[in-house]
Amino acid sequence: MENIIRTRDAALNKGDIAELLCDDSKVARNQIIFICLSYALAAFDFIIYLKLAPTIGTVFFPATDSALLIQLKLIGLVSVGFLSRPLGALLIGRYGDKRGRKPALMLSVSFLSITTFLVAFLPTYAQIGVVAPILFLVIRILQGIAFGAHAPLSWVFIAEHAPKDRLVTYCSLAVAGGIFGSMLAVTCAKVLTGTLDSGAMLSYGWRIPALIGGLFGGLSFLIWPHVKETPIFTNANHNQSANPSTLETQPFVTRSSALMLSIVLSFVRASLIMVIMLLLPKLIALKFYNDPSFLINASLVALVMQILGCVIYGILADKMGTGKVFMLGSMALIVQIWVLYAYLSNGHELYILPMYGLLGFCTGMIGLCTAIFVQVFPTEVRLTAVSVVYNVISALLGAVLPFLLFYATRRIGVAPALYLTFIGMISFIVGFHLYHRETFGELYTGSSNTKKYSLKR
Repeated sequence: MENIIRTRDAALNKGDIAELLCDDSKVARNQIIFICLSYALAAFDFIIYLKLAPTIGTVFFPATDSALLIQLKLIGLVSVGFLSRPLGALLIGRYGDKRGRKPALMLSVSFLSITTFLVAFLPTYAQIGVVAPILFLVIRILQGIAFGAHAPLSWVFIAEHAPKDRLVTYCSLAVAGGIFGSMLAVTCAKVLTGTLDSGAMLSYGWRIPALIGGLFGGLSFLIWPHVKETPIFTNANHNQSANPSTLETQPFVTRSSALMLSIVLSFVRASLIMVIMLLLPKLIALKFYNDPSFLINASLVALVMQILGCVIYGILADKMGTGKVFMLGSMALIVQIWVLYAYLSNGHELYILPMYGLLGFCTGMIGLCTAIFVQVFPTEVRLTAVSVVYNVISALLGAVLPFLLFYATRRIGVAPALYLTFIGMISFIVGFHLYHRETFGELYTGSSNTKKYSLKR
């Protein structure tokens, strides 16, 4: 550790490197503002048409098809967006590791803005026939490629800008930005379907979110002059032999341990997002509470509380240590899911939304997942590694988990609670490992007495 500090001090004696590595809080704030806005818009652009799936199915497929056939075709169109994400993670991630985070960010945001805007002008099946779903398919593939890189790119970009004592907070804020975009997508879909009749939705209503997303995506570039390349990436190009960064753990971490930790954390993060935001309201409605309004309202409440949870968990982690807060968050998740199911099993309904909101708050620990696994890869491969691992795990989980949970819930009503308990236990083990074992590098930084672990090969 003393060698790292000496290396950092030596680098700081050089005028250009010192300027690059200074923890300028104003510069860091500009970056977090841009990332939160761009990540929110990216999430909105990618998710909005998942929420308008029935309308999209009617617009892009012939009315003569059966409802089941339309549904299957629509699942295929939606799925390609997720399946193409690992490709974007590999291509744009590698580009970002070679050319810089800023140009990769520009590429990702541009792709998302342009493809989203194009959706607003797509012809329908009634106008050009089978070409319409093909065009929509191509756009969804391009969106998936762009979004697959954008989320991990946002985490890496802001982590490499963050001051040492607020690294987890800044990463959690970046994650909160993406959650806010998801919340906007759910809200927009709810407003459109609630204010427009089916005829208006099929005629022009489904085009409105694309216009909004595309225009605001373009407006986000107004902040572009204030966006700076990350000092860590710039310094890596200046001096490959010395990278005085809290994130640069290449000399101290084995590939196998870094890969295993990132896989586990990607699995935890993707599971929490999929179950709490997408699947659990439907699973609860399947067994306990069959109210149509609950499906959307529960997602909205959970998203709002998850944003709050991300921020609070991040602040606590920078003060107390990521491992300790990860353990506390894991225990809170397990307790709250069983409290919710006990409440539902007793036939109570009055406070179901607040109870679900508390569960959403507990899943704010996804910000900690991000803050941990961006730190275990060296600068020259960090973006590619984080992007590919996270998107591959998300794609695999997205293909399997919905079917497994719906099948299990039909036989065991508390199957989702059992699954989230399993996720909580894994998270607790990871947190315990980070806190007690000298296996990983400087996974968190805080006050001067914060624990720092040296790695053994």
